[in-house]
Order: sequence, then structure tokens, then C-alpha cells
Amino acid sequence: MCGIAGMFGTPDSEKEVKKMLAALGHRGPDACGIHTEGDLSIGNTLLKITGDMPQPLTGTGSLVLNGEIYNFRELASEIGINTDSDTELLFTLIENGVKKDITPINAVFSALSKVNGDYALAYACGTELVLARDPSGVKPLFYCSGNMEKPELAFASEKKALSGRGREAKPFPQGGVIGFNTETGKTAQKIAEKSLKIKSPEKRISAEKEAVIYLKAALENAVKLRLTPSSGIAFSGGIDSTFLAVLAKQIDPDITLYAVGLPDSHDIAQAEYAAEAIDMKRNLKVHFLSPEEIEAAVPRVIYAAESTDPMKVSIGLPLYIVAKTAREDGKRVLLTGQGADELFGGYSRHEGFFEQGPEVLDKEIHSDLENISTINLERDDMVTMANSVELRVPFLDKEVIKTGLAISPELKVVKKDGSYTRKYILRKAADDLLPPEILWKDKKAMQYGTGVQKVLDGLARESGFSKKQRNHIEKYLKHIALENGFGL
Repeated sequence: MCGIAGMFGTPDSEKEVKKMLAALGHRGPDACGIHTEGDLSIGNTLLKITGDMPQPLTGTGSLVLNGEIYNFRELASEIGINTDSDTELLFTLIENGVKKDITPINAVFSALSKVNGDYALAYACGTELVLARDPSGVKPLFYCSGNMEKPELAFASEKKALSGRGREAKPFPQGGVIGFNTETGKTAQKIAEKSLKIKSPEKRISAEKEAVIYLKAALENAVKLRLTPSSGIAFSGGIDSTFLAVLAKQIDPDITLYAVGLPDSHDIAQAEYAAEAIDMKRNLKVHFLSPEEIEAAVPRVIYAAESTDPMKVSIGLPLYIVAKTAREDGKRVLLTGQGADELFGGYSRHEGFFEQGPEVLDKEIHSDLENISTINLERDDMVTMANSVELRVPFLDKEVIKTGLAISPELKVVKKDGSYTRKYILRKAADDLLPPEILWKDKKAMQYGTGVQKVLDGLARESGFSKKQRNHIEKYLKHIALENGFGL
């Protein structure tokens, strides 16, 4: 995990990229590197987790990568190279394609089609720059491009590194692979585009027993691939995080579970109850929040998430503090249950879509997955990486998504005796691992379960923003952003 940035279209590109990387220093405190050719510079700030390979990697072309390739050892074995670096493996795959006279964008696309991972990358070769992002957008990437008068192209892992570019930074599309022209003196025009989005399989899984077998196997492998000696789990005691905890325990019995909340909050009580129910009480580390700590963290979360949206801040706050606690504990990786609700119909609104017909629910689930990056993942990545902690999401593993999309919507939201069970098939997959009182319990949203929303409401009112007015919390957050000079 790290931060990447790049700039094309000015002789001062290297100087500009150095500034951008400085703004991304929290994403990679272990090393920093830049490669420049002509008017193009690309750079990286490194957080060492898998291997110890400095970036950018250079050969026929040059590569910077933010992310993890979870099946890199398997792919390395297939092509006969010995490496402990997923970046080196990916670079070799791309370079092998280029050496066969495949265009850079096709070489990148071909390599990434073999990959199971979360990534954002830039590969420069000749007069082409290729940017790519994983299918779910787990790893953030933003870019802005100029015009004939100002033919610049700039990209970075976070928008804050692109401030002052004169154009609004846009999120790079989930699963996008785009090639840009980088010929000196020319405009950085888009020259080709491909998509890595995971498509719905033609064959659907409609039998419950079959769905349980495939889903459980995919999740077990997804968790196994993501665990490192420096891993922890963001734990609320709900079905998603508890399922992950039990699967992780089979591999690492000492893995730490991190829970945060006000002392009398729902999430603390639920986390303690769930940890004891799965015999992981000794693994649980609880951090009790206070209104003072939340107030102090508000500007940091606004800056990290680059937003004053109350939903983003209220959810980002507890995750920010979980990541901070984990980092203080020496952890560099944090697993979360993000993606389970989107893939398996976990939101209350999914009940309404199911009422309109299974095919309507299916369409909504696809829509949720196509928008999960801008709604949830970019926020989650940035608040955890503000503490130099990498976020990993097993429910958005490539094979888990393929399995989840194959499962019929009738197995995701089930109506019986007039009441709904959401994420039904996920609960059934955990049936032999979790006690019923955890398995079938609904969970409160994080901002309410931790008590953070209540504290934000109080802070807004104490700052003179009346609850009678509309959007009083948002007004308070904008006031904090302005007071700290964030310019959001």
C-alpha cells in the first residue's frame, strides 16, 4: 500500500510531483521515489507490507503501484520468476506483454485480467501513460486533465495532492484502464480505454446448499489471502465482522479485534458479546471514545476524507480512530466487512426493491457495487491511510464478487411470515461457525452504534448551529473546515 502521483505537460513535472508526494506522505512513510522522462514524471510513497521493492520500477517502461496483488505468488510460479514482491510480478507481466509488441494499454489490461487484487497504478512506456484501477475501486485514484492551452495531465491517490491544478480532480473510474498520449509538446489526450469490471456470470446459483458451499469457500480464501502478521480486524460484533473474525481465527488464533465506541454505546456492548460468543474475548481490544476525542478528530477526518458530508464524517470518525488504535498497536493492515451489504442485500431499502421483484433487487445490487467506491471505499481508505494503515476488504475479493453475483437474489433477501431477512445466504454460509444470537441479529449503522452521531449533534449545537435549522451538523463541519483552512 502506498500513494502514487504523476504529472505530464510541463518541464517542471518532477518538481510538481515532489510536492504531490509530500501531500501523500502519510500513505507511505517508508520510502519515496520519482521517475522522469521528458515532460512526464511518476512517483510513489511506499508503505512496506508485501516485499521490499522500491518504486518506480523501470525497464522498457516504468510502473508505480498502490495496492496488493493477492495471487502474485501463484502468478510468479506460472511465469517462472522468484520474487517476494507483488509489484515486481505485475511489472514483469506488463513488460513481457510490451516486449511482444503489445501496446502498453493492452499489456496492462492483459496483466490485470489475471490478477486478484486491489490496486491503482500508472505505467509509462514510450509516449503512452496507462492509468488503471481495480474493479471495485478499493484503492483510490483521482485525475485532472487540461486542454490545448494547458495540456497537463495529473493524477494522485488523493485529491488533496491535486489541489491548485486549476481543474477539478475527478475519481478515476472503477475497473478503468485508460491510455493517454504523453508525447512532448502534445495534449495528453485519451487514446484508448478498457474496462476490468466483473460481469455477471451466465450461470446463476439458485440452490441454497450450493450457494453456501461456494460462498464460504470463496470467503475463506479471501480472508487467507489478506492476512499478514501485522493484520487486525475492525470489529463491531455484527454478522460481517464476526464472520471475518472466525475465518481469520482459523489461520491466526491471535489476531486482534478492534472495537470503538462511547462507553455505553451499542457497538461496544455488541462487540464484547460477540467476541465472547465466538471465544475471542482475549483477542478484543476496546477503545472507549470520549466527546473530547471525537471533537479533536473531526478536523483530521474532514481533511483525510476531503469532505464535510455528515454521513462520510460520522462513519469516517470511528474508522479513523480504529485505524489509529491499530497503528499504535503496530498493525499495518486492517480488515473490514465493507461490501457485504452491497453484494448480499443488507440495506433496508433492499427489501423494497425485492418487493418489486427479484430482478429489480438484482439490478440495485449491481448499481450498489458500481458506486461503492465513491460512496464508501474512498472515504474508508483515506481515513485509515491517514494513520498509515492499509484497508483490506475480503467481501470485495474478485472471486467473492463473482460468487455473490452468481447467487440468485431470492437467496439474498428472504421474506417469511411477513418479515424480511437480509443477507440471508451470507448468514447461512456462517451457520456452522456463529451462534444463532449473532447469526440472525441486525446491526445498527456505525455512526449510531458507536454514539458518534449523537456527539456530532451535540458539538454542532454547542457551536451555535440549532437543530431546528436544517443540516445543522453539515453547517458545523463546514465551519470546522473553514476554520482550519481546508477550502472544501
